[in-house]
Amino acid sequence: MSQQVIIIAAVAYLALLFAVAYLAEHSTGRFSRLTGSSLVYTLSLAVYCSSWTFNGGVGRASLSGLDFLPIYLGPTLAFLLGPVVIRKVLRVSQANRITSIADLIGARFNSGGLAALVTVIAVIGLVPYIALQLKSISIGFAALSSSSEAAHPMMQPLLADGALWAAIVLTVFAMLFGSRSIHPGEHHPGMMVAIALESILKFVCLTAIGLFVGYGLFHGFGDLFSQAMERPEISALFEYAPDRYGYNWIAMTLLAMVSVFCLPRQFQVMVVENVDERHLNRALWLFPLYLLAINLFVLPIAIGGRLLLPVDTDPDNLVLTLPLSTGQPFLALIAFLGGLSASASMVVVETTALSVMVCNDVVMPALLRVKALGLARKSDLTSLLLWVRRAVMIAVMALGYFYMRHDSAQFALVSIGLMSFVAVAQFAPAIVGGLFWRGATKAGAF
Repeated sequence: MSQQVIIIAAVAYLALLFAVAYLAEHSTGRFSRLTGSSLVYTLSLAVYCSSWTFNGGVGRASLSGLDFLPIYLGPTLAFLLGPVVIRKVLRVSQANRITSIADLIGARFNSGGLAALVTVIAVIGLVPYIALQLKSISIGFAALSSSSEAAHPMMQPLLADGALWAAIVLTVFAMLFGSRSIHPGEHHPGMMVAIALESILKFVCLTAIGLFVGYGLFHGFGDLFSQAMERPEISALFEYAPDRYGYNWIAMTLLAMVSVFCLPRQFQVMVVENVDERHLNRALWLFPLYLLAINLFVLPIAIGGRLLLPVDTDPDNLVLTLPLSTGQPFLALIAFLGGLSASASMVVVETTALSVMVCNDVVMPALLRVKALGLARKSDLTSLLLWVRRAVMIAVMALGYFYMRHDSAQFALVSIGLMSFVAVAQFAPAIVGGLFWRGATKAGAF
């Protein structure tokens, strides 16, 4: 497809999302009621399903069978404990006007230094995750436009790298969604509506590709799986192997279980953006159901790719390559927009959450200590706060881009995501211990 057509479609789609967010915040009537809806709250939790789900999960399934499942079993188990753990986090955070995961830990142990440490770990740990989204967009754009620019980003001139322009556009949209103004309690109702819409769209896109594979390329899913079982290299993926389904499963399930409330973007949508504790009642069953539904076609798409495509096909790009290789460019464009939706929602919410953390727990405390600036005597710091947050967004996206350009080529999408899961899992002992154990100490949290 023409690169111009792809770019126009992508920018128009992102502009539509911003228009939805703007209307949700500024209109009156039924549309504005969405901002306080339990359904919007629940769907916004699906920001968990980034390009890791849309592209990386399929790639993982094509290489390792059911090895993609622990990333979704973990959140399901976490939500089974939701009435105890998540509800407690909600109540404590709302009672203390907590605006980030760094605030929660810092307030519990009465330590600004601890909050700053959490912030620094979060930024360093999530740079690879943001790089993952940019890499996904880059390889998708390259596949759709028959370009090789995403395969070797180091070999591309800086200004010719599509991922750079994706990073710039997403940074602008992150600013428009998350730092246009300072909101009481750091609520962003328009952003929540847009993220909920994205959750619907990425589910529809992945489902469309799955149905196309099952009924467009095969005579139903029974035919697909029967052909797969006749291929020894594919049927072997479903045989028990300790390196795939042993301790590895347990470790990844536990990582995903704690990451669903330790990732700053998940804490943002689940805790900070919550306007009614009763919304959790619906989320406790509907969010796990969404995770089940969006993964229904991951395995069929992965197996279809193994059956129909050359062995050297990039496994992280099967969702796009299957419709392209069978003469369905429009369906491939839909798949690209679905992956873009998954990446954009993650980047917007993650950079918003990180900008709040860095601004509130690192930059502003440091600036307030500089007496020459006289900030403590000023009655309104809104403009300064907004510019600090925008600068943080630019810096975080720049770090993500340069990580992608220099270090991510050797890793699959899932591997990059797991690095970030391990990083934020370090917050779990301080959160759980701080909430449920009176004897937890600041030294222990450090």
